[in-house]
Amino acid sequence: MATRSSKLRLHVLGSKIHKWLAIFVGLQVLLWMVTGALMSFLDIKEVRSEHVVSREPQALSADAPIPAWVANEGTLAAVTTRSLDGEAVIEVRLVDGSVSVHDPATGRKLSPISAETARSVALRAWTGPRTTIEAARLVDKPVGTEFRGPFPAWQVTYGDEASTRIYVDASSGAVGAARSDSWRLFDFIWGLHIMDWTQRDRINSWWLLLFGIGGTVIALSGFVLLANRMPKLRPRPSKR
Repeated sequence: MATRSSKLRLHVLGSKIHKWLAIFVGLQVLLWMVTGALMSFLDIKEVRSEHVVSREPQALSADAPIPAWVANEGTLAAVTTRSLDGEAVIEVRLVDGSVSVHDPATGRKLSPISAETARSVALRAWTGPRTTIEAARLVDKPVGTEFRGPFPAWQVTYGDEASTRIYVDASSGAVGAARSDSWRLFDFIWGLHIMDWTQRDRINSWWLLLFGIGGTVIALSGFVLLANRMPKLRPRPSKR
């Protein structure tokens, strides 16, 4: 009787744990399945605005000048001749990661670029249906989860239906992140999927760990219930 009573108590305890954890964790499991399905339906190229914004470097003209004024004082990491808004410029990159652009002939520093230049760069980068530039503003701190640097940068907003915004590095004039309504939707459901509702880039949060452990406990308690409910095989009485 004592053994049967212990088994009954274990069965009742396992049932309660399984039921309440299943309800609690099941809501997040449902979100995992729904958000995973939604993300699979979204075109990742559209999410990244790759179908309308080109990040390919512009080709230099054949007569692009090569500078003789660049001095290396041990802090120089790279010197690159490239195109900025259709004009040849010299990009100087230092070992600390800082970047500046210069006039190829005189070495005159062109950084930071102006709002007008940032608008022009944005229009050159646009490959989608014809649109306009709605606004351009300088940002020097993170813009939610949408953009986290480098700073300062020009936030340029297009007039398209997807409310696309790109971020142009004010120091180099390079096109950085491109964000649209598709990206914002993807970012939101990604946050739900990995249970990171603020930063949306932490895949090892305590919440995710706890729910993962909870799912494991549900599975184990389910096996306990299954084992207790399986009919026991009794030996057949021997025939005399």
